[in-house]
Amino acid sequence: MSVSPDDLESYTITFRREIVFYLRQLVNDRDQVSVSFNEGADVLLTMLLHVDDENDQLYCDWGGSETANNRYLQSDRAFFIATPNGVRNQFLCVGRPQVITYEGKPAFTVKLPEKYVRMQRREFFRLTLPMTQRPICKITVDGKAHDLSVVDIGIGGVAMETANLQFPAEIGTDFTDAIITISGFGELRTPIGVRYVGEVAKGTLHVKRLGCVFTRLSAAQENLVQKFMAQIQREEKAKLG
Repeated sequence: MSVSPDDLESYTITFRREIVFYLRQLVNDRDQVSVSFNEGADVLLTMLLHVDDENDQLYCDWGGSETANNRYLQSDRAFFIATPNGVRNQFLCVGRPQVITYEGKPAFTVKLPEKYVRMQRREFFRLTLPMTQRPICKITVDGKAHDLSVVDIGIGGVAMETANLQFPAEIGTDFTDAIITISGFGELRTPIGVRYVGEVAKGTLHVKRLGCVFTRLSAAQENLVQKFMAQIQREEKAKLG
């Protein structure tokens, strides 16, 4: 994925808690991480082991090559790259790593990055909406309107849920006139196509979920969706302090 410096900035995260969140995801998922150092001349394959937010430290597994391990210990800058689920994650760690023992095995520790780049393509990114900010999508079938709750949204489409699906919806079904009313932003009227049909357990209740794509979204409508998503993200970050 090739991006310009301006586009790269839009993917860059500087909020500390978000950075720690994504680093911990890499730890939990045990994704392989490529560490490039010495101006790209050397590469070390590793996994992230632990994020010590309080002490500003990131723990990394000892690599399989002792030569690469020793060269890394002499490096002042290292560029980390991982691609969980095909999404490129990258960050720069500054300062020489230190050798520690983690769970009885040798490991590296290095200062946490100040920036984190997560280059998920815009059309694939979906924002999960908080319960209090879930708009209603109205779909009319055979002259009857049906209301579904929007649970996530992106410029590529939406996921919706309903406790009682009262109209036929299969993968490949198209609805020509879906209306999503977004409080404070207006009405999003667009055709949608069903790409996923399933059930989600919520306690003892099972609800039907539809994953849909916007099949024709104008530039103005994209802008409306992006503004709504940006507001939700600002509000959620504010809650984190």
